[in-house]
Amino acid sequence: MQTKLYRLFSSVKVAIFLFLALAATSIFGTLVPQGLPLERYDKLFSPSVFAILEFFNIFDMYHSWWFVLLLVLVSINILACTLRQIPRIVKLTFQGKKGIDDSVFTSSQIRKTWHTQEDLPGLMKRTQVLLKSLAGNYVEVKNNDTSYFFAEKGRYSRLGMVFVHISILFILGGGVIGTIWGFSGQMNVVEGTMSDTVLLYGGTGTEKLGFDVRCDDFTVDFYETGMPKDYRTDVTILEGGEKVISGAIRVNHPLIYKGLKLCQATYGIAGIDNFRIVVQNNRSGKKTMLTLGLMEKVTIPESQASFAVAKFMNDRGGKGPAVLGVLLETGKAHDIFWIGKNNQEQRGDITFALHDFDKKYYTGLQVSKDPGITLVWTGFLLILAGFILSLFFSHMRVWIKIATVPGGYELSLAATVNKNKKVFKEKLEGLIGKFQQGGTA
Repeated sequence: MQTKLYRLFSSVKVAIFLFLALAATSIFGTLVPQGLPLERYDKLFSPSVFAILEFFNIFDMYHSWWFVLLLVLVSINILACTLRQIPRIVKLTFQGKKGIDDSVFTSSQIRKTWHTQEDLPGLMKRTQVLLKSLAGNYVEVKNNDTSYFFAEKGRYSRLGMVFVHISILFILGGGVIGTIWGFSGQMNVVEGTMSDTVLLYGGTGTEKLGFDVRCDDFTVDFYETGMPKDYRTDVTILEGGEKVISGAIRVNHPLIYKGLKLCQATYGIAGIDNFRIVVQNNRSGKKTMLTLGLMEKVTIPESQASFAVAKFMNDRGGKGPAVLGVLLETGKAHDIFWIGKNNQEQRGDITFALHDFDKKYYTGLQVSKDPGITLVWTGFLLILAGFILSLFFSHMRVWIKIATVPGGYELSLAATVNKNKKVFKEKLEGLIGKFQQGGTA
């Protein structure tokens, strides 16, 4: 039973099927938006389709049980295929300088034999030069009247495939760990307040951080068009009410604490206060600055009237901020009118202008935890090493035998290379040609 399972999971056909299934589901996951509130999906799909998609957790597919199972099966398949190839790779990589015998001269990929009447010392010297030009170091073994030479280069390039396979296991393992024990969500913190709760994406619940994040200050700079140019959140991390660290969070400049990454995601206005309204008495020409909060009534100097701000709009009709003012005079109906920033509105003998106001922002911080990220980065380093070994190096072995025969010597050459066979063979043919002509390689 174990042998059958091992053969099944080490099968190339199973590997192709699993990778196609993984690719197809990943494409499907990009077509169906992930992490939206369920109400949005209810509007996008019919009730029957919605029920099926919800049953298979398609709306949060990459955290579903079946997707994790698919990753585990792919990992098992890669591990089985790797274990199946390791004995052969180990034998080829770590057998050292063994294997100098006559069998290689009849079974190798590249073979050549020729005769010469050259004196033995010169022949031996040029053979050594030939091997050095191909591989550098060589081994010489003498058996009676026969001399054997062996040279090898790039044997560790065989490990490239192992590194690539293991790297995929690391990456998949890191992905599974991050899927099961990691999370991603957002927390909105108003200036001057703190929070320890993250609202998970997809409406799947909340996550407690185990510490408080306090927003000390939020600043935003705008372009002339009104678009935000840069925004920054100054935060303090507190545990048990005690300050641990402080730092600034900006776009692409996250704060990392205890394996959690806090990124600047969004912002908004949490409240408006301290409206500053310039009031001018047109008879006396006197100007007065009124400072008041929302729905707060104040008396206008040199007048029996009062004024209040009933509503605020951050952008009214594309003309910028404005407040809805209420002028209250005894015996008269309330006069309600809009006052745009730096614009004047005249009511009888009084002119109103919105000078400024204080904004209180909230910062939207994306909080994510990925405990498998170390494995993922290790996998990327291993896959880089594996590709370098596999693509830029090759395992080459060359054997040469010099045997005494009537009338001179017989030279037999055998060689193997695991990639770029044509290029290597052309190079070897050129060196052998020079060798046969009596030149040095």
